[in-house]
Amino acid sequence: MKKIAVIATSTGSLDYLDLKNENLKILRLKILAGDNEYSDFVELTAEKFYGMLNTDKNLVPSSSLPSIGELLEMLEEVEKEGYEEVIITTISSQLSGSYQVGVLGQNQYEGNLKIHVVDSLNAGPAEGYFSIVALRLLEEGKTAKEVVASLEALKMRKKHYLLVDNLRLFVANGRLSGASGFVGSVLKIKPILEVTLEGKIESFEKVRTAKKALVKMIEVVLSDLEKMDDFIMIYETSDNLEAIEFVKNAIEAVYPKHKKLQAPITPVIGCHTGTGAIGIAFYELPK
Repeated sequence: MKKIAVIATSTGSLDYLDLKNENLKILRLKILAGDNEYSDFVELTAEKFYGMLNTDKNLVPSSSLPSIGELLEMLEEVEKEGYEEVIITTISSQLSGSYQVGVLGQNQYEGNLKIHVVDSLNAGPAEGYFSIVALRLLEEGKTAKEVVASLEALKMRKKHYLLVDNLRLFVANGRLSGASGFVGSVLKIKPILEVTLEGKIESFEKVRTAKKALVKMIEVVLSDLEKMDDFIMIYETSDNLEAIEFVKNAIEAVYPKHKKLQAPITPVIGCHTGTGAIGIAFYELPK
């Protein structure tokens, strides 16, 4: 059986989960904050990053991509470890250039690895789950081609909603489609955003208060889940544990002991969400 690795981008928050899978490699994006540059998670964790944002309300951090050189170096290391194929899973190509870096690496690598690049069309821990599925399928003995086919099908069975405290960093970093006229911080609106099937972040609904927005998001999710036989929930937050527990308890009340995954929003994504954000994502699982 071929030895196959998975390279994920750090945007998927996999560092915060106890995976311990030797076949997983993580390509790290960078955070630019003030005059400093940090490697996601390795040099700047979620806890430290959100502390920085809470301390300096005017800070506008941004993110930067891994270089093609970093990816090529990782591919060389993977091949030296005896891998014959690699599956690169990335954050949505509509939100980051990571997918394009993966494709460049696929085209420029001069070794013998067979390289597959898959766009998750998602972000955050929901993107991370995409990589977890790839690893599990490989452990089941699936070929890289079979894994890629399963991932392509999986990303069409997703929903992903975000509730952000305000849109300051989303707008500042240009990550929100159709942001004009959506000045939440001025109008005291708490926007519910959606990661669409196309992998874009768009406005879903505007609600006047955070509590009402939270209740509305739960109502929308429960309505979506009624159409599914089986699913896994992914919960994410940028330092708003009280709100994410409220959401989890509401879903648990209707679907006791449902499958779930939870992780912090890692800093390179937090550059855009800011503090106080929560997200609910879910995938319909095959029968």
